[in-house]
Parts: sequence; C-alpha cells; structure tokens
Amino acid sequence: MIRPASWSGLWKKRRLWIGLGFGLLIAGASFRLLAQNPAHEEDSPAIAQTGEATPVTLVAAELTTIQEGFKATGTVIATEMLPVTAQATGLQIQTILVDEGQSVLGGQVLARLNGSLLQAQLTQAQASVAQAEARVAELRAGSRPEELNRAEEGVKIATAGVAQAQSDLELIQKRVQRNQTLEAEGAIARDRLDEILNQARIQEANLQQAKARLAEAQSQLTQLRQGPRTEVITQAEAQLQQARGQVQLIVAQLQQTQVIAPASGTIATRNARIGAMSNASEPLFTIIQGGQLELELMIPETQLREVQPGQVVQITAENNPDLSLNGQVRTINPVVNDQSRQATVNVMLPANSSLKPGMFLQGEIITRNTQGITIPTAALLPATGQQAAVFVLQGESRVRRQTVTVGELLGGDRVEIVEGLNPGDRIVLDGAPYLKDGEQVAVQS
Repeated sequence: MIRPASWSGLWKKRRLWIGLGFGLLIAGASFRLLAQNPAHEEDSPAIAQTGEATPVTLVAAELTTIQEGFKATGTVIATEMLPVTAQATGLQIQTILVDEGQSVLGGQVLARLNGSLLQAQLTQAQASVAQAEARVAELRAGSRPEELNRAEEGVKIATAGVAQAQSDLELIQKRVQRNQTLEAEGAIARDRLDEILNQARIQEANLQQAKARLAEAQSQLTQLRQGPRTEVITQAEAQLQQARGQVQLIVAQLQQTQVIAPASGTIATRNARIGAMSNASEPLFTIIQGGQLELELMIPETQLREVQPGQVVQITAENNPDLSLNGQVRTINPVVNDQSRQATVNVMLPANSSLKPGMFLQGEIITRNTQGITIPTAALLPATGQQAAVFVLQGESRVRRQTVTVGELLGGDRVEIVEGLNPGDRIVLDGAPYLKDGEQVAVQS
C-alpha cells in the first residue's frame, strides 16, 4: 500500500472525521427516534433484562507493507530509437515488407530496392572471371603438342624463307657485278645499272626480314618448349583476381538492395514508399530497439535526493483507468533545468501493447517501504486530534474500547494505526457505533 504525501493524507483524514461525525449524528438521531417509538420502548427493557448480545462482525489488524513515495508526470519515449537507412543510394524502392507497430528481428529484410541493373553487371563480371580463369589454366598447363608442331613447322618455313632470300640476293649481286662492267665499257646506260642496284638493295631488305621471321619463329618454339614465363602467368593471375574482385563488389552492392533491420525491436515509423528513390540521408524506418519503452518523468530538484536507480514506480494513466503497471527507475539526469528547476528521471516500462511513444502518464516513485499496522477505515470511531477509537474483542464475547493513534490513509479504504493495536487484534467492523466498553457481543461470520 502506498502512503500518500502528508498534505493529502491530512485532507483525507479531515474528510474521514467529517464522515464519521455525520455517521454518529445519524446514529444518535436513530436512537432518539427509537426512544420515541412505543414499540421499541417495549423491546428495550427486554434486551436489558435478558442481556442479549449485540451482533457484530470482526476484522483483524494486519501488519502491512506501506509504500511511501511521490507522484510525477511524464511522457513515454523509446529507450533506443534506431534509424534504418538504405546503404545503396539512387535505387528505386521496389518492395516494402513491414509496417508500423510490427515486431522485427535483427537481420530481417524490411524492404527491397530495384537491383536489375546491378544484376546485369554481375552477369558480365562473372563472364570476365570465367575468361580470366581459362587463360590462367591455359598458361599453367603449358604448351600442347599441336602448338609445338605448328611452331616447328613455322621455323622450317622461316628457314626456307631465309635460304630463298639469301639465294635471290646472291643472284642479284652477280647481276650487279656484270652490269657494272658493262656500264664501265659503255655497253649499258647508267640508268640501267641504277635499276639493278636498287633491286639488290630490296633483296637485302627481304633477306633481313626473312631472318627476323626466322628468329621470331625460333623464339616462339623455344618458349613453347620451355613453357610460359613466370611473369606472364603472374600477370594473368592478377587479371583473374581483378575480375573476381569486381564480382564481389557487385554482389555486395546487390546485398545492399535489401534494407536490413540492424537489431530486433518494433517498427516505430515507416517513411519508405514504393517507387521512391533511396537516399542515405533519410531513414526509411525507425525501430524501437528491443521494443523497450520508458517513461521520462520530470522531478522537482527538491525531491531528486529521494530518487535512486532501481526504485519501483507505479504507472497509471488518467484517460485509461485500466492501465496499471510497475516500472523501475533506470537513470537520473544530473542536470537540473534552470527554468523549471526540474530534472529528468527515466523509468523502464514493462512490455505492454497499450503503451505508445508520446503517451502522457503518471508515475508514483516508491521511495521507502515500511511495515505498519492497518485496519479498514470503517472500523474507526472519532476521538480527538490524531486519535480515534476502536472496539477490540476480549476473549470470545466482550469488547474493549481502545484509543488508537491514526497515521496515514492508504489505498483500498484502509488506514495506518501508529499506536494502540497489535497485529492480529480482532476489532469490530460492523456495529461499533452501538457498543459500550465491556459490552457483550455476538460475533457474526
């Protein structure tokens, strides 16, 4: 039971005494009416003569845990609000798979972006990888027999070409010698000699080209016999790795077309719209991490010293009388607002489908638990000041009027008794206004 603030308790006690006073006035008036009624005049002597016991009902004084605290108001907020943005930008939102209020798991797909262009690029990159793999495999396997045969045949052809060019050159050189003699004797013109000299120079060039082709053919044959050079294989392997890296890059970009929940929780807002373009600066969703909500209470600085992390907070709502929850103080903001002279206290709330961010709630922070004796307020009879009276059962059938000191009024129409009763004392609940000290009673079940 919660002990309210002292001013509230005093006001409630004042109302209690007023109510009890009215009750006694009514009871007194009833006795006066009975005294004027002849029928009752006949009955009263009979009761006195026979000593008939007054019927009463009893209740036991209970040792109760009394909770002391104070109330504050605040707003429901998310403990941790996670923005979810698209990693891939400039892509059209194709599918939305969740909506506000829905629970999601970490790693769950929330939406998909259009990745058709990336898929085409992936196909092309995979083809490049296959081509590079074939090239590396070919180099590592070495020369095939048919390649060696072609290279050897090429050397033979190039050798024959050199021999032919050499023969042609020797023939033209002999013609040059004869024509030089004829030109010296005046048998031919100088132009004729120059023509033959030009043919000789052309034939010398043909011989050099034939020798170059032979050298190239011999080099290819040697390379085929020795296998590919290490640097050639290394270069081909590097090209293969580059092609594979391109595939991995596109695969990663395709994965980014799926908008993934970073953690489990509840979808608080959904800004994503089908057909809209993704933008890394604008969240598509926000998630309440773990679905955990808390109440942000504003506490006056004069009461902050009474608040400690872990204290129980009883939560209620003015517009929802069925809402009754127990929260727990999580954090206390050390900074007091210099205008309102209040500080923020965050209270963890239990899972409840009726709680929404932005709701306005009341919280009663329980600052202390004490043990005290409590009885129903209906068992009290007025006395003076902080005192009242009750009738305590003595033995089995007689009552004793007992003065008690009243503490605070508690919830559930009970009152704290500071002094005058012990736990387990049986006191009169119904029938007390008609009793006298030491009177005999008949206990009703």
